Amino acid sequence: MLSGAREKSDWVRNIRNDPRVEVRIADRKWSALARLVGSGEEDELARRLLLEKYGSRYGGDLSSWGEKALPVAIDLAGMPG
Repeated sequence: MLSGAREKSDWVRNIRNDPRVEVRIADRKWSALARLVGSGEEDELARRLLLEKYGSRYGGDLSSWGEKALPVAIDLAGMPG
């Protein structure tokens, strides 16, 4: 995920306060830990995937968002519940 407002986003502040999250897709859920992604390969991958997925479908220019947004990773900690 990428936060356009970076550290100013409420959900990013919540993750910094308590990184434990729950991921729910349809009727499956996982316990997970969220973390801010630092610079490096994972950061570059998140930005590239964003632009590849949404760039052609979005009517505007996503390059600034793709360069400046804060990547946040969700690491699954448990099995589906």
